[in-house]
Amino acid sequence: MMLAVDVGAGTQDVLLYREDVAPEGLYKMIMPSQTVVISRKIRSATDRGLDVFLHGYTMGGGPLTAAVRRHIASGFRVYATEDAALSIHDNLQRVRSMGVVVTADPPEGCVDIKTCDVNLVALRSAFLSFDVDLPEAIAVAVQDHGFSPERSNRATRFDILRDALKNGGRIEDFAHKEPPEVLSRMRAVWRYLSDQGMEVMLMDTGPASVFGALEDPECRMPALVLNIGNGHTIGALVDDHRITAIFEHHTSALDPEKLRWILKRFCAGELTNREIFEDGGHGAHTEYVPGEMRAILVTGPRRGEFVSGMNLELIQAAPWGDMMITGCVGLVRAWRALVG
Repeated sequence: MMLAVDVGAGTQDVLLYREDVAPEGLYKMIMPSQTVVISRKIRSATDRGLDVFLHGYTMGGGPLTAAVRRHIASGFRVYATEDAALSIHDNLQRVRSMGVVVTADPPEGCVDIKTCDVNLVALRSAFLSFDVDLPEAIAVAVQDHGFSPERSNRATRFDILRDALKNGGRIEDFAHKEPPEVLSRMRAVWRYLSDQGMEVMLMDTGPASVFGALEDPECRMPALVLNIGNGHTIGALVDDHRITAIFEHHTSALDPEKLRWILKRFCAGELTNREIFEDGGHGAHTEYVPGEMRAILVTGPRRGEFVSGMNLELIQAAPWGDMMITGCVGLVRAWRALVG
């Protein structure tokens, strides 16, 4: 038994996996992600006219960073420990230039807010409300851009994905029992959960969704898998359960026509890293194109905005009967491959 938590920009998708239970009977939750929860706490402090103190672990920014900017623009102070401040940017000097005071000793009267991508106390409490105990094993997916204070984190993130493809592109090439130092966001989650005595595995959200989508019963390989998320869109060519090519862009920069054009070039092996990166995305890399795609699987919370306008024969992947747990299914597959 293990708990799978897929942390996105808007939601955290939670699945309690048991081998002795059919997928349709597994317990699951779709809840706000921690960056959304914490941003709401900061906005509440703004509305009350109170300074805030962020402390804990490095986590995803997004809504949290936007709330910090709004708080400071409203004339109030934000204090943060170094680890918490790295949630905003890897370069602490840039964080300070925003107006954040990086310190371990804030003045009295601040609203105390703990940062972390996973709140184990809240998860345990939610399940205990239904008399369900959590296991001591947990797999978590987060989108990690890699620690890169002096370089574009888009480039650093894609370097990490490219290296995994060069290492074989198998699911275990994207998963970590102990993440390397460069994966600072994964590393922070690993530290937090390890300190709680948990057996831990970490993975990136993009590959987790790709491998999870392959569990759809209509999947045939070679396959093109497309995950259209709230913040990012990732595409992958998969052959014999290996990713052979990958690209990643920001969903906000795409529309159905543009995405269809990208996919055409991608499946022909013509899409370049430079054109995606210079368009504001992360990049593209092809080891090889496995041939004509036998299935095009699309998943992700924003897929509905693109499906009807792309004029392609798409399978809206719903592994284990639920699109929202695609990443969690990928985590379960990775756990089986890496941990056993």
